[in-house]
Amino acid sequence: MTRRRVAVAVVSATGGTALLAGAYLLMARADAPLLAMVLWGLVALAAVLAFLTRFRPERVSQAVTLAALTAGGQTLALHGALLLVLHGSAPAAGLVLRHLLAFLLLDGLTLVTATLAGQWFPHRPPSR
Repeated sequence: MTRRRVAVAVVSATGGTALLAGAYLLMARADAPLLAMVLWGLVALAAVLAFLTRFRPERVSQAVTLAALTAGGQTLALHGALLLVLHGSAPAAGLVLRHLLAFLLLDGLTLVTATLAGQWFPHRPPSR
């Protein structure tokens, strides 16, 4: 992946996280029915699959780098959405660190697994 493609992927994941988290928080505040929350979870899953289809790294080292950058952006997006929607104060450092570690773990596992699966079952020729 080129640097430009990595940057576009990080911006895409960060923006997507902000939109999904903000909408979910608004639904929770409005006491939306459980079915609406479950359906929104399916929308989030579809967004992750679309991201992996468009931005799947070719090597594991690229996947780890992309996961680290994406996790940082997603953490900022999540806490930005929390501040905007809930009108709260700045979160505690421990909470931010926990979310960063959770995003690192989830993004790392997702991107590395997709990269390895792509090497086993390629769906496109490698980009140069």
